[in-house]
Amino acid sequence: MQTQTPTTQRTESTIEPETTSTTQSTTEQEPTTTTPSTTEPETTTTAPSTTEQTTSTTQSTTEPTTSTTPSTTEQTTSTKRTTTTVAHSAPNHPSTKGIFDEPTRGPTPFSPDATLIAFEDPSCHNCVYFEEKTYPNLKRNHIDSGELSFVVRTIPVVEEWGTRAIYALEAAHARNEQAFWDLKAYYFSNQGQFNSRNVLSKTKSFIDYNTRLNGRVIVRDAKSKAYNKQVREDRSVAKTANVPGTPVFFAFRSEKYVTKIVGTQGYSIFKNVLGL
Repeated sequence: MQTQTPTTQRTESTIEPETTSTTQSTTEQEPTTTTPSTTEPETTTTAPSTTEQTTSTTQSTTEPTTSTTPSTTEQTTSTKRTTTTVAHSAPNHPSTKGIFDEPTRGPTPFSPDATLIAFEDPSCHNCVYFEEKTYPNLKRNHIDSGELSFVVRTIPVVEEWGTRAIYALEAAHARNEQAFWDLKAYYFSNQGQFNSRNVLSKTKSFIDYNTRLNGRVIVRDAKSKAYNKQVREDRSVAKTANVPGTPVFFAFRSEKYVTKIVGTQGYSIFKNVLGL
């Protein structure tokens, strides 16, 4: 297994620059969206991100993709205590393939006013900013209230231990979704403690003492790559969706794609882009 190491580059960012490798671009929004910075409509919001074997600073823009796939909204009709629920469908966008099988916080994807799909790597240093600074505000203000559906897709980009952690995350998610979120938070909160030799032993201890799962079983599945199909699918989706590194986010309003957000952006950027 090869370790993919991000290249550190100096770049300018309109929002909170980081020290890891980056791409430089602008914020892609609909004409009605107002962001804290001066932007032109429908440009990609970009900040430092951990990229996979990047050797130069690039500028990326993404045009919004309008969904052509018919989709429905969840409706509850009460007539003589009868409830009817209509299933949801995903917009026609590369990032949404298999989305309903992915770890999700909040409502079902594309049922509320906004949906955010995140591509992260447990060993990505730039992802820590989102996890510690931005995500808590999104969860407290919008996910818990039902306004926002948050979906995570993990892809191995940076360090070798991150790949092993991803296989453990998939094994946890297959058994208990809350265990997935707890283990993911553990990786990001203690990122500096892990390497390719100790990550699975530490994972076993955490699972045994902090979840209802069996740590030995999770580690066994991680070592055997029992959920390789899920890992390969996320990597394939990332490639098709033109994900250059991590973190990368795809923002949707209802079933309509809005923009791609790259790097360490602050809470206000996500709030404005998502129309929350």
